[in-house]
Amino acid sequence: MLEKALRDGWQTVDTIPLKGEGAFLVLTVSGLTRLARNRNSFRNPRKADGYGPMRISVTSVETSNYLGAIAWKWPDSDVLDT
Repeated sequence: MLEKALRDGWQTVDTIPLKGEGAFLVLTVSGLTRLARNRNSFRNPRKADGYGPMRISVTSVETSNYLGAIAWKWPDSDVLDT
């Protein structure tokens, strides 16, 4: 799943936007795509292990729940309008 997302133009989590840089789309460990923000002013990704690929915790814009992001990209403008 991660390899396909990276081929399709998604970015790795070691370049994810920091606190205050706006909302972005994330691909979660479970394969869902959600609009999220980073609450941290630093990056501290969890290394890949037997449970999954390299991931980082971000916060959902809609529900404020934590999400385990494995890839990210800037949303198209029509995503932000809805």
